[in-house]
Amino acid sequence: MSWASELPVELQRRPTGLVGLTGLDVTYNAIHKLIWDSFYNNRRSDRVPLQFKVFAGDHEYPKCRTNKRQSYEWYIPKGILKSGWMNKHLTMVPAVVVVFFDLDWDEPLWKEKQMECATRVEIVRNSLQGRGTKVAVVLIQKNAPLPPGEDMVAAERAASLCSACDLSAKQLYVLPHTDHLIGYTIRLENAFYELAQSYYHAEARKVKSHRDFLNKTTHQLLFVRHQFKIAFFNELKQDSHTALKHYKQAYGHLLDLRMHDTNLLEIKTIAGFISYKICRLSFQHTAPLDAIAQFRKHIDFFKSRVGCPELAFEHSAWMSKQFQVFGDLFDEAIKLGLTAIQTQHPGFYYQQAANHSISRKQLCRGLCKPLTQVFQPDPLESLNHLDFYGQRPWRQGHQSIEPPDVQREKEGIMALQSLEVTVDHSWLIIPLLSSAVAQFKKYKSPRMKRFLMVQMGEEYYHAKDYNKALMLLNKVTWDYRGERWWPLLTSILDISLKCAYLTAKIQEYVSACLELAGPYVKLSNEEKTRIQMNLTRIMSNDQPEPEPGLEPSCVENARLLWQTSLESPCVFTMDVQNFVPFVEYKAMFSSETCGADQEVELQVYIRVNCQFPIRFSKLSVQLNNAIYNDYCRVTDGHGISAASDGDFTDKDLYLVPGKTKLYTFTFLPVKDDINSQIEVSSMVLELGSETGRCALLRWMGGGGDALLTPFISPQVIGKPQIKHGEIQWNSVGVRPKTKVLPRTAKVDLDLCHQPPCLLNEFYFLSLTVNNKEDVDISNVRLSFGVKEDSSTNMADQLIQVCLDTPNLGDKTVNRISDIDVGTIPKGGQCTKKLYIKNLHTGTRIVFFKVEYEVSIPSRQGTMTCSCQKEEELSLNTVNPFEVSVKLLSMKFEALDMVQIHEPFLLSPELNCTSPWTIQMSASRLRLATNVCHVDKDVTSQLQGVSLNKSECASECFCLRTINPAPTAVSLGTYAVSWRRKTDEDIPYVDTIFPLPSVDTEFIPLSVDLRLPAFGGVKSLLPLSYIFQNRTPYPQELEVAMDTNDCFMFSGNKQFHFRVLPGVPYELKYNLFPLVAGHVNLPKLNFTLIGYPDPIDPVLQKMLPTHIFIKPCGKVLSQGT
Repeated sequence: MSWASELPVELQRRPTGLVGLTGLDVTYNAIHKLIWDSFYNNRRSDRVPLQFKVFAGDHEYPKCRTNKRQSYEWYIPKGILKSGWMNKHLTMVPAVVVVFFDLDWDEPLWKEKQMECATRVEIVRNSLQGRGTKVAVVLIQKNAPLPPGEDMVAAERAASLCSACDLSAKQLYVLPHTDHLIGYTIRLENAFYELAQSYYHAEARKVKSHRDFLNKTTHQLLFVRHQFKIAFFNELKQDSHTALKHYKQAYGHLLDLRMHDTNLLEIKTIAGFISYKICRLSFQHTAPLDAIAQFRKHIDFFKSRVGCPELAFEHSAWMSKQFQVFGDLFDEAIKLGLTAIQTQHPGFYYQQAANHSISRKQLCRGLCKPLTQVFQPDPLESLNHLDFYGQRPWRQGHQSIEPPDVQREKEGIMALQSLEVTVDHSWLIIPLLSSAVAQFKKYKSPRMKRFLMVQMGEEYYHAKDYNKALMLLNKVTWDYRGERWWPLLTSILDISLKCAYLTAKIQEYVSACLELAGPYVKLSNEEKTRIQMNLTRIMSNDQPEPEPGLEPSCVENARLLWQTSLESPCVFTMDVQNFVPFVEYKAMFSSETCGADQEVELQVYIRVNCQFPIRFSKLSVQLNNAIYNDYCRVTDGHGISAASDGDFTDKDLYLVPGKTKLYTFTFLPVKDDINSQIEVSSMVLELGSETGRCALLRWMGGGGDALLTPFISPQVIGKPQIKHGEIQWNSVGVRPKTKVLPRTAKVDLDLCHQPPCLLNEFYFLSLTVNNKEDVDISNVRLSFGVKEDSSTNMADQLIQVCLDTPNLGDKTVNRISDIDVGTIPKGGQCTKKLYIKNLHTGTRIVFFKVEYEVSIPSRQGTMTCSCQKEEELSLNTVNPFEVSVKLLSMKFEALDMVQIHEPFLLSPELNCTSPWTIQMSASRLRLATNVCHVDKDVTSQLQGVSLNKSECASECFCLRTINPAPTAVSLGTYAVSWRRKTDEDIPYVDTIFPLPSVDTEFIPLSVDLRLPAFGGVKSLLPLSYIFQNRTPYPQELEVAMDTNDCFMFSGNKQFHFRVLPGVPYELKYNLFPLVAGHVNLPKLNFTLIGYPDPIDPVLQKMLPTHIFIKPCGKVLSQGT
């Protein structure tokens, strides 16, 4: 009985103290309505746990027993807990009654208002006579009160009002109606909360004081009742730890009670209440292990205490409710932060609750039956108005071992059994299973989830919700099929077939029949034959025979649905990988590859494993190129029920169980599929007629064994074996794809060139295509270029190609495709000039590809085949020459640094590294902005020069730097125009080399020595030193001439002078050579006054150190 197992609402809610508000007219007074809303609405978790309720001023509260019991000596309790006690203290008996009264301290009619307020308080006290409910008064005032001690009138009148109403000062409050109403409300709530706690504490002590009057002989029930009440009052007081202690004591007293069939239901009911409270508070105190231990103890104690055998279903209902409620508590704790594990979570408790509900349904079927007569009076008349929880309605308050009226007891049992018959147990079981499925899914237990889903499907079936049952069972059949649980799968498919029949779902019915008639399900051959006969009927546009074991009324409804479905054609597709039918299929191409000029052969093998032969209407193979689909089709013109005409033919789809049938299809590949794969995408086998009912069985790919198709890719094996004239199915492999190879090209590619390729040159190649076909070839196309290498940097793959003429722009073109060559006759040839310009050194792979079309004869006439041939060339690119650059002074000495505005020499030298002769056209300097030529006319000194391997060529340029210049100057670039000397038709190309950077320095003074090219012994040799001031300031210089044994000189040996800016200063000497030969000049030493660094070493580098002196000639005499 569900009534005995249900938990009352007041037990499941969180107990909060009740505060009654009187004196508020919330209907007609707007201010009162605002005050009520401030108490009642927006009760957040940070506010005190109280519930507020508006009572009328003269409201009649539940009466308190006037004659207080002084002794329990002769008192015999009639039950454990009254059914209305919890609700009374939660919603009817307030802990605090607050009287609201509109009264300001400056009220003119103070005396009259004070008397009226006292009267209202007295009325409330009279209504609560005998109860310890606290009474408080709240004065609703218009203005905010002054700080304490400042308003003497208010203090005087407050004392007067407390005296008139018999209140203490802590029971009188003021509520100003201002903008801060909610703040005053919260302060009032806190005061009311303290009063409520005081009330519930007193009530608990009052109940506890009765313990001294009890004895364990006749008052065992009172021990349980009093401990429960004390615990409940402590919950109202929000002292959950004390409440839990008393609930545990109540549960201990309950287990000590003497139990027999007449009181067992009441004990179990109260035990369920107390256990619920203990578990809830344990979870609330974050002690889940205590809650689980309490529940296990609770179940272990009561699981074997069934009670009256005729009402055993009540025990199952009670057990189911216990597990369900604990599962709800567990789930609620998890939502609040508790962590569960895979082996301990609410799903197990929901599952057990469902199992006990299933047991309840089974017991109901075995024990219960509807009443055949009406009992007067009705034993269940007060079923919903019991005085005590868990008692029988026909013998309330009876605590003896034997029932008082045996006949009345039998009638009550029969009435309860009749009431149980009206319960639809499936709708109790399904929500429990659904909750369990959600939990097992959450904690990743797939097998338990599937098991429970099967149970849900069965319950939906028993509840006659066949659509949901079919939907649930279809979700789990795949998993059981994959794990090959054939007995379980057979049971599930049997229910699915019945549901599909009862709902007239053709597709689901056909799917179940195709699988149940197969060899893997655990059914008898007679049952499989009946199912296949039904399949034949339904595909022949006829009604199937009903499934065994169905209710006649359901069968009649199903017949009407099937009759309606016959009125319109029905064509549907079923993917075979989703179930295991009795039809198996394998597709195999005859070879893994085939030529473009050869026919492709596709072999399709089909086998059925049913009870008797079956005829399909159409077979269609879909390939990845739809153009072939028309060649891979078989149509059987006979009906599904037609018998065989004799031997098998390619146009016959009559299949005999256990025999493999072969269908062969051939076709020519199209040009678009060359170098690609032809693949079987699907195969469709039609059962039935498109004008009636037609099932399209679709296999994806090449098929395979029925058990392997959805799960494992089949392996290709050798050629099928034939034994006794029949193809052996297990020897048939699967080859769902074949590659179309292009026809072998009969052309030769002759390549003529002179490697290696030189960097940046137009490299010439001559390509000749020779036709070796027996006929002319047409639409000849040539492609060539460089193959990209993913392992090489893209910047290193820069290369340019062109055709016929070496003419390239700035755009990089690394391949040219589809050069139209036209037609080459039989035995003819065609030559093309190709040019490649490589911009980086290294090895590159160059490809040459020729494509053409040729007409060849075939079985279906002349066919055009596309052929191609590709060759590769490994082309190495090297530098044509190496360049080294020298910086020299005007004396041809190496320089590390140059002086600004002073001339110096740049000498580039080219070393030929090419194996082929290089011819130079010109060379030029592209100078930076800070560098210029000293000479006005500069011509290339390499024009027309040819270099062989290892030969060198150099030239010299006179340059100077221009002020201002940075400390390091990039000189620019050096460009050389060149080509191979042998290829006169190829244009010159420019190769550019970067020039080095040179450090510069600024000197304030420069000097130049002017002297003849040579001198003679004992002949006058004039010298002239020209000084230039490079600064905007005058510079003072001191010079000293060293003595030299090779010369005599006239001039200042030591001289001090000033050099002005922009004005050259000339210093002259006359030398008289004394010796002949390459003679050292006298050294002139320089000292720049005021310059921090010595300038003499720098200036000495600018002056020549030697001069050639000719000897004196001999004078010949006249006679000689």
